[in-house]
Amino acid sequence: MPNTGKPRKDGFKTAVAAITLDLMVESLFSGFADISLPELILIGAMALVASVVGGVAGYGTGALMPLVLVPIVGAEPVVPILSLSALFTNSSRTAAFLPLVDWRRAAIVLVAAVPTCALGAWGYTLLTGRGAALVIGAMLIASVPLRRLMRRASPTSRRWRHPISRPLPAPPSRR
Repeated sequence: MPNTGKPRKDGFKTAVAAITLDLMVESLFSGFADISLPELILIGAMALVASVVGGVAGYGTGALMPLVLVPIVGAEPVVPILSLSALFTNSSRTAAFLPLVDWRRAAIVLVAAVPTCALGAWGYTLLTGRGAALVIGAMLIASVPLRRLMRRASPTSRRWRHPISRPLPAPPSRR
């Protein structure tokens, strides 16, 4: 059929849109094909518990969810799943507290965070499933003693502050 510049009246665009939507829905549901209903309920319940803990403590969701996700979906997809979860969580926090954002500190953090996040994401793509499990396990195990070490040294101590942020005032003590 030659192109006359007039729109087709045979519903071609509607058919393409319907096929595209069907493929998207099929692709979405194929991700859940290997997960049973009790496993989905367990993941949802743990996500609820982790979100309450994260809301009260200010962190913890990323430490609790791998305990349920790794046995169900495997180690490789856990980091991308948690990354998307953190993206939504932190975006909503930013939107809720936008008037309170200290843009100077945010810029300082972004200068260091963006390149290191890109480097970490690239490094994660090089891992196998076993390597991802080892990295996740090592970070979960190391987080407890590292947190205790950091708590022992005062968070307002100048020796723990980076030279770029030294001109900024120390954060208020939580004690």
